[in-house]
Amino acid sequence: MYIPFILCISLGLLIIYCGYLIMVKKKLHLIAGYQGDQYKGDKEKLAKIFGWYTIGVGVMTMLLPFGLEYIGLFTGTVFGVVISVSAIALSIYVMGNQMRS
Repeated sequence: MYIPFILCISLGLLIIYCGYLIMVKKKLHLIAGYQGDQYKGDKEKLAKIFGWYTIGVGVMTMLLPFGLEYIGLFTGTVFGVVISVSAIALSIYVMGNQMRS
């Protein structure tokens, strides 16, 4: 019974740590598809926005099993939609900055 809670909390902490590495330590190679020599935008801004996004995903991952247990299966659908829509919006934002620079 406690295994999903422990697993999601552990995975959420790992995702938050990756967000910390991206945002604070500027480990941009952790971003999927990132190629430093081809990116023309502001790398500081990219690290900050992807770091915050990743930390947000980590927090939501940690909260997911509690929502599923106490609210219901609808929480999983909301989780998926929020993550998907925010990932699309983030991709559009980053590509827009890439084209302008």
